[in-house]
Amino acid sequence: MNDARNSLALDPIEILTVPSDKCPMGKCDGSGFIWIKDWSKRHEKNVMDECKKECDCYQQQQKQREIDKKLDLSGIPPIFSRATVHSFDTSLYTSDEDRNIAEVAKIAAVNFVENYPIMKEHGKGLYLYSRVKGSGKTRLASSIANALIKQYGADIAFIKSADLISQVKKTFGSKETNASDVVATFRKVELLIVDDLALKGATSFEEGVIYDVMDYRMENKKPTILTSNVTIQDLENIYPGGRVNKRINKMAMEIYMPEESIRDQEAEQENAEFEKILFGE
Repeated sequence: MNDARNSLALDPIEILTVPSDKCPMGKCDGSGFIWIKDWSKRHEKNVMDECKKECDCYQQQQKQREIDKKLDLSGIPPIFSRATVHSFDTSLYTSDEDRNIAEVAKIAAVNFVENYPIMKEHGKGLYLYSRVKGSGKTRLASSIANALIKQYGADIAFIKSADLISQVKKTFGSKETNASDVVATFRKVELLIVDDLALKGATSFEEGVIYDVMDYRMENKKPTILTSNVTIQDLENIYPGGRVNKRINKMAMEIYMPEESIRDQEAEQENAEFEKILFGE
């Protein structure tokens, strides 16, 4: 008994939490906190002798929660929520020429992520172009977004150009919000990704909205990534005012994507994996 008392006198702190594999540090039960008991305070009145303190993994967990929240709020298509730049499979393209083009695009994406602080400082983005739907433009843009959120905690808005316009139009007649508030969101976000820009001819109103967003982002050096089925030069045919394409040309590096759809190849690859689940090897 005396030995126990002497031990508590020398070290009155007892760890009550049982460590779990859920904690990357092997110290808590995965909650991010450690419960401790201070036996020296056991007989003190109005004093808690038990409390919890942050585990070394707590800040790491908080950072991961912030990343997950940003991923959820970014608007990245759910189908590409786990896409990574390095897993962009250029072997799915059937011709040597298309595989080479895809490799160059992949290298550009990797280097953009690695050098994002520099690109951000100068407000430079990417313009992923190919005439063919399903060529991998949206997937590669999503992969870049995922990487920037995870590596840099970047604030990102990912939206199709048609949805951007529709969100502005929804404010017409609304008492809760106005068009300026919606446009300001896309003007000021750290990184804006506009998918499927210029799929069809634009009205003067649509051109005005796109111009407003792009002009602000160019003037304030905010990086923007766009995907489209027309070249930057040919944007003038969609936005005849000639102001949109000039700003995008200043803001983004044009990256060509293969003129080949790989959706069927990806579907076959996915189905093969699910066949293993359903029917075994």
